Amino acid sequence: MRTALPASTLLRRFVAAGVLALALTGAQAALAVDDGGPIDQAIAAGLIGEQADGYLGFVANPTPAQADLRRRVNEVNLGRRSVYADVARRNGETQERVAVLQAMRQIQNTETGAMIRDLSGTWCPRSPANRVGLAADGTIQIQCR
Repeated sequence: MRTALPASTLLRRFVAAGVLALALTGAQAALAVDDGGPIDQAIAAGLIGEQADGYLGFVANPTPAQADLRRRVNEVNLGRRSVYADVARRNGETQERVAVLQAMRQIQNTETGAMIRDLSGTWCPRSPANRVGLAADGTIQIQCR
């Protein structure tokens, strides 16, 4: 037999879904990567990936030869930070919460095999075995398996 969820849980889920929807609406330009450019190529090569904090990250420390790629990743991340701050301010949420909600969506849409970094800081290839989504209690789950 299923029991009804407490009102506070339902409210948290509703707020999370609403903030996510708003983040998605306002974040499309900043969250888009580069349509086959150097960042997309680095993602395909497993050099960088989506992180559970809502930002792109290097799977291994970048080399001096990757200075241009590091600059481009920083530009994307600065754009994301700006969008997250704006969405958080408009919705009375924390910037970190908006970023993690967007990370969940980004990781859900990441192609199989691309690298992701879970909430514990572990890098792994995206696969159907990864846990990515909202739990019944409204918490965000991003976990490599």
